[in-house]
Amino acid sequence: MIRTETEKTFVVKSGSKKYLIEVNRTSFGKTYLVVHEDLDIKYVKGDEVKEWSHDTSKSEEVEFKSLPSNIRRVISLNLRDL
Repeated sequence: MIRTETEKTFVVKSGSKKYLIEVNRTSFGKTYLVVHEDLDIKYVKGDEVKEWSHDTSKSEEVEFKSLPSNIRRVISLNLRDL
């Protein structure tokens, strides 16, 4: 497992969908992007349906076109939907 620290988070609006983008950096200086498509997650534990959501209170909400160009490039190479 690689230990990272989250530098910045963005809530990206693309049409009617919202994505959570986390910019993480390791102690070695490598940068990783984590893309979450579902902001609210429902799961079953036993017979009970539970709900969990990402904390987006410190996230900056932006359109895809206003993300920094290096982040847009990485996302567009891997996710053709955005």
